[in-house]
Amino acid sequence: MKNDQNFLLNEDFIQWRLFQTEEQNEQWGKFRLENPHLEKDLDEAMRRFSALEMNRVSLSEDEKDAIYSAVIQNIRKHEKRKYRLQAWSVATAAILVVVFLSTLFIQLNKDNGPVPPVENSIIMGQTLPGEEVYLISGKEKINIANQSDILLNQKGEVQVINNKNAGEELALSPTKMNKLVVPFGKQSNLILADGTKIYLNSGTQVDFPSRFDEKTREIHVNGEIFIEVMKDTKRPFVVHTDRMDIQVLGTSFNVSAYHDDIGATVVLVNGKVSVKTAQQVMEMLPNEKAELTNNQITKETVDVSEYISWTKGVLEFYEASVSEILKKVGRYYNVQFESSPDIPLNARTCSGKLFLSNNLDSVMTSVSVLSSTNYRRENNMIYITKK
Repeated sequence: MKNDQNFLLNEDFIQWRLFQTEEQNEQWGKFRLENPHLEKDLDEAMRRFSALEMNRVSLSEDEKDAIYSAVIQNIRKHEKRKYRLQAWSVATAAILVVVFLSTLFIQLNKDNGPVPPVENSIIMGQTLPGEEVYLISGKEKINIANQSDILLNQKGEVQVINNKNAGEELALSPTKMNKLVVPFGKQSNLILADGTKIYLNSGTQVDFPSRFDEKTREIHVNGEIFIEVMKDTKRPFVVHTDRMDIQVLGTSFNVSAYHDDIGATVVLVNGKVSVKTAQQVMEMLPNEKAELTNNQITKETVDVSEYISWTKGVLEFYEASVSEILKKVGRYYNVQFESSPDIPLNARTCSGKLFLSNNLDSVMTSVSVLSSTNYRRENNMIYITKK
């Protein structure tokens, strides 16, 4: 057993957390007693490993062995590079291993039968220009740094907070509506004058007024948001999309309504909402998902964490097709995927978590493992091929 605090790169530690035999539990219990100075590091490594929820999917011993072998092979490959790269970072290595692990506890033997092929083998549509987040107010376009918090006050003024600027203040035009545009590959947060907070996912546009009127609070969304609505019994809050409207008084929920998606979804975390289309009105309760497809709304109970994990830099999936995963990855990083017709990525389902690091190649290494494919990247185009 290696006596160091780099547990996420420790073969014995990984094997213990995967298998947890009685002998291993006894050995690590003894290690803890003999090394009290490492107890905090050990607990943190256990917490990070447990966060991957390895037990969510039932794994056979052979599958666990395969995961263990793949992880160790990945560690050793990067350990060899460590001696050639002076800038090697233990923290970076640990993050890479966690990212690698996060997509290895998947069900690769799921197959839901024939699925219509993806048109032209394109999984993600055309990428957008590599521009910054921007805000349009009146005739003025204001560029905003990625992952900024944009705070709007009752006077129609905004404060932009990010790592580069602690609090740049901007004045909005008194125009009725403003437009916040978050391109693919970017994210941002918007806090409205009433205190409502909106998390904007990649490829999302939100239209909002400088000030709400005395009767209603209304915004328009194209893309995906997670919203925490400040309660106001006198002024209902309405989220408009091109296919449905969601009305609330105070609650939190996720809306995914991209123009290029076949359907649109609302997932309610808490409170109560009403989803309305031209043909239907449906009430929702917490932990329910309403999905609009072919102008019909269906409702089911779900684990909401799968639908809001993107707000924390994680993509969580449960029996999702690989093509669906790649579509979300493509939006997050503003890349486009293309695969050959003989790779049925839309017919295979898997479950797990994908940690969205700043290193796209590390993420794609994990995606390649879960899809049993190779990838080749050329700028914003990624080609998926058979192994």
